[in-house]
Amino acid sequence: MNILFIPHVPNRKIINRVYEFSKNTNSYFLSWQIENSSLSVKVLSQFASLFAPIKLEDNIVTMPLLFKPEILSRTLNTKMLNHVIKKFKIDRVVNANALLFSIKDISIPVFYDLVDDHLASNADIGLTPLRVKKIEQDIRDSKGVICVTTVLEEKVKYLNSNTITVENGLYIERFKKAITLKKEFGLEDKKVFGYIGGVDEWTGIDRACESYREIRDETTAMIVVGDSKSGFFRALKVKYKDEIIFTGLIPPDEVGNYFKTLDIGLIPFKLNDFTNNAYPIKALEYGLAGVEVISTPLKVLKEKAFPFIHFYDISEFSMAMKCIEKREMDFNFSELSWQKQSSKLIDFIKRAE
Repeated sequence: MNILFIPHVPNRKIINRVYEFSKNTNSYFLSWQIENSSLSVKVLSQFASLFAPIKLEDNIVTMPLLFKPEILSRTLNTKMLNHVIKKFKIDRVVNANALLFSIKDISIPVFYDLVDDHLASNADIGLTPLRVKKIEQDIRDSKGVICVTTVLEEKVKYLNSNTITVENGLYIERFKKAITLKKEFGLEDKKVFGYIGGVDEWTGIDRACESYREIRDETTAMIVVGDSKSGFFRALKVKYKDEIIFTGLIPPDEVGNYFKTLDIGLIPFKLNDFTNNAYPIKALEYGLAGVEVISTPLKVLKEKAFPFIHFYDISEFSMAMKCIEKREMDFNFSELSWQKQSSKLIDFIKRAE
């Protein structure tokens, strides 16, 4: 079976759920490039996407894509996708993208991968009521729905009864090989706090940085692993450049070393339907690296009740950062591998045939 995975947002520089499923099932995934740092860059990347070649190389599919206006773009993109499906003999599509395609018009069965809660309007991430309505219709038109959490599965069943929860996974062997970089950064005798992942405004990374500033002294350090061309994050790096280490993007194969460098990992996400029903991969990766975690009280993570995650309001982060210390980790992560999660997904698709 030839499966084409379509990501919600293309970013091959980080651990991405869709890419991991593709990799572990020997399937294809769709890739494209779109930049949002400024209007001129947006326009240039749109032109580049429109003239992208149709090709399949190393399991990566590229094709021309239009992003605006949305109604026209999904009509044209879906026609082009059907051409790609025929050209490369694709049997099934697993789609995590909310905007680019019209599911009902795709020529083969489509399974919707609900990576985050996109079923409630949220101006912070561009979820307008019209976009939510479109996502709901796509879910109805799908052969089945793969949800990242049981909370989302229960929420989506009124739209499509053929659902399953396939949670995010881990590369357990990769973390076994990871080493601390404290010596390389000159942090051997310090308590190291860290944030690893996306750095958009909704993540609350700015509040985490300010919390660290409140408790910073000669015995502590903080590392932020991730990057963005947004004005928000550029300003953040300038503001804290003398107090916090900003590493930029790190190749996925090396990120485990940065998790291992931390004593305390931070998940400072703002609270809304989008974040409350999310299952951040970093929550698992912090724990697998033996790191204690301070998180805002996200609904899904609270239900998981991992012993290494401590929940505090963002206003209490600085207090928690003072009090919580790294402990010996005793937790079995063996059932959480990407390989096992990918097998579960394939079994679901086969049962739906």
